[in-house]
Amino acid sequence: MDKLPKLDLKDRRILAALDMHARMPLGELAKRVGVSRQVAAYRTDRMKKDGIILGALAIFDSVVVGYNWFRVVLRLGGAGTKQKNEVLDFLSNHQHALWVGEVGGNWDVVVNFVTKDIYEFNNVFEDFLSKYGIFVKAYETLVYVHVRDLPRNYILDNKKEKIEYTEFDHQMKFNPALELDEIDKKIIAVISRDASLSSWQIAAKAGVSDKTVSARIKKMEESKLILGYRLLIHPSAIGYESYMIFLGVNNLQAERENELINFVRSGPNITFLVKHIGRWRIGMEIEVKNRVEFQDYLVQLRDKFGDIISDFETFPIFKDRVFNYFPAGNLD
Repeated sequence: MDKLPKLDLKDRRILAALDMHARMPLGELAKRVGVSRQVAAYRTDRMKKDGIILGALAIFDSVVVGYNWFRVVLRLGGAGTKQKNEVLDFLSNHQHALWVGEVGGNWDVVVNFVTKDIYEFNNVFEDFLSKYGIFVKAYETLVYVHVRDLPRNYILDNKKEKIEYTEFDHQMKFNPALELDEIDKKIIAVISRDASLSSWQIAAKAGVSDKTVSARIKKMEESKLILGYRLLIHPSAIGYESYMIFLGVNNLQAERENELINFVRSGPNITFLVKHIGRWRIGMEIEVKNRVEFQDYLVQLRDKFGDIISDFETFPIFKDRVFNYFPAGNLD
């Protein structure tokens, strides 16, 4: 994006307010920002048109109802632009894809899958390799064990501004008492694509009453199947770059792990923090103004936790191709 949209303090207040509360009613948003409902609506719509606000995500912890999350990191080779786009299109349209990202550095694509179990994941991955394995030169597979969605507190880069800290903590614990029926699945299918819709809009698309929608969503929130609602923001549209950091960890004790996690959580620029089983124990995403700011953070991280960081890998995230916390393939 050659010319960045201009954001004033009120725009940033809107982004900060909606970041972890994407279903916030317009009246409440206006009150928080200190503008009228009309102004809040106008500014929000303008930021959508400018490509800053890309959508609203319902944050599901689908492990609660028996699903598992897997991450695959791919290095492609021997693929021209056409073949690479075919790979990306296949993954982006996959019924089990939670997130597909185009990345740089040593890797080309990161895809997160949600499946019923490791056997279904194996079938999904083998099917992909049977079609496009000729273009896959290297890959790593990781199993999710914990996820934190962290707020973009950097949006209000002003110490005088009051920031409400909210994070979505995926405990990833199966609850056998919670089962989804067809009505639940219809509602999830709608809200997973656009969490900004009102109850009556969801009801119209799902073919149920708005009271049913409100009651079912409330139940999902209380059971921690839905952790909250997050704004999908294009970092580059507000002058930020997105990077991924993977850390290999050894000699890890619970106390040091907690220190590392709390250090990462305390920073305003980390947007996701993940624990895996696999080559890289810790994964995180960071949004910074430039490469220098990113390098400064990485040096600080390695200096502070060099005793337990055995390996690390970093790469830029160029594009989010897909983001859906409850992929359609898990609603069959």
